[in-house]
Amino acid sequence: MKKKLIIALVILTLVAAGIFYVLTTGNIGTKYNTAEVTRGEIEKYVEEVGTISSENIRNYYGNSINRVEMIEVELGEHVSQGQLLLKFEDNMDIEIQKVKKQIEAMEATYTEALSGADFESINRVKIEISSIRNSISLAEEHKRRIEELYKNEVATAVELEQAVNNLEQLRGQLASAQNSYNQLVKDLSENMKKKYEAEIDVLLLALESLERNKENTTIYADFDGVITELNTFEGDTPSAGIKILEMQDPFKKTILVDFMAVDAQNIRPGMNAIINDKNLGVVIENLTVNKIYPKAFTTFSELGVKENRQTVEIKLSELGETLSFGLKVDTEVMIEESREALFIPEEAIYDKDMKKYVKVMDGGKPVEREVITGINYNNRMEIIEGLFEGEKVILNYAEN
Repeated sequence: MKKKLIIALVILTLVAAGIFYVLTTGNIGTKYNTAEVTRGEIEKYVEEVGTISSENIRNYYGNSINRVEMIEVELGEHVSQGQLLLKFEDNMDIEIQKVKKQIEAMEATYTEALSGADFESINRVKIEISSIRNSISLAEEHKRRIEELYKNEVATAVELEQAVNNLEQLRGQLASAQNSYNQLVKDLSENMKKKYEAEIDVLLLALESLERNKENTTIYADFDGVITELNTFEGDTPSAGIKILEMQDPFKKTILVDFMAVDAQNIRPGMNAIINDKNLGVVIENLTVNKIYPKAFTTFSELGVKENRQTVEIKLSELGETLSFGLKVDTEVMIEESREALFIPEEAIYDKDMKKYVKVMDGGKPVEREVITGINYNNRMEIIEGLFEGEKVILNYAEN
C-alpha cells in the first residue's frame, strides 16, 4: 500500500513562474534574479489505493457435512432476488414426514384421552352453576326492592337482613360450584393433557429444527446482484467456514480505501473524493465519502513496517458502473477545502536567528523582510504573512 499527502496548487495569475531580471536604478551594474509574489488556490488531500466493492455483499459458506448436489448459477451471472443459487444433498424431507406422522399419532391419542373424561360430572356442575347464577340475579333484584321499601319504611330491618344473607349464601354456593368445575378441568389438564401436550411440544421443536436445517441446504439470492465468487463444484463437500459463493449488488458500488489511521482521523462523511488513476486512465470526480469504519486494524507494508490503518467507504457514482469489482484504483479525499494563498519560489527564503526572511525589491534596492511560511508544494512556498501580491523577491544575485 502507498500513502501520499498531496497539496494541489492552481496559479491564478497569467505569469506562473514570474522570473524577472531587474536592473536597479540606484546601483548600475548589479543584476538581481527576482520572482514575483503570485496568488493561487491551494487544496489539501490524501491519496491511497482503493478497491471497487459494494454496499451490499452476501457470502455463503460450507459446513463440512452436506455435499453440493446442484449449482444453478455461473461466475459473473446476474441473478434476481429469490433465485435458487445452490442446493446441498439432504434427507430432511423423510425426517420431516416422520415427525409429522408422530405428531398426528400423538394428537389422536390426546383426543381419545379427552373423550374418556367424566363429562357427566362436568355437565352436572355446569347446570348447577347456571341455576345458581339465575338465583343470584333474582336475589339481587329482591334485595334492591327491599332496600327501596326499607327507605320508605314499608319493609322492616329484619326483612332487609334476610335478603342480604340470602344473596351472600347464593354467591357462596356459586363459588363452591365453580371450584368443583375448575377441579374437574384441572385434574384432566394435570394428569393427561399436560403429558400429551409436552410430548407434542417436543415433536414440534424437532420439526422446527429439521425445517431450519432444510432451509440451510438451499441457498437463494437475497437481492438482485451478480455472482462475484464461486469456489465449489457439484459433488464437493466444502469445509466449514470456507466461502463457496459470493454475490454483490452492482447498483450500490463503493470504493473501500484503507487509509493510514492518522489520515483517516481527518476524514469526515460528506467530504469530496475523486478517482484519479493515471495508469488506468480513469478520472471520476465529485464522489462523496459515505462513512468511516469505526474499527482500525494493523497491517504491514511491503517493507515490513507495521501500520495502523482504517477503512473509508466512498460512494461510487454511475460513472463507475463499468469498473469491475475488486479493481484497484488511485483514490483521493480532499481534507482541506480550496483556498487562496500567496506563493514564492522556495529558494527566495533563507533562515536567520531561527526565523525566515526574504529580500524584497523596494525602490530598486533589496530590503530584508521577515516572513511566515505555510505549505511547500513543488518548491513553491506558501506565504502566510510578510509579503503582498505583485512584490518582487530576490532569488539570487551576482556582481558584474
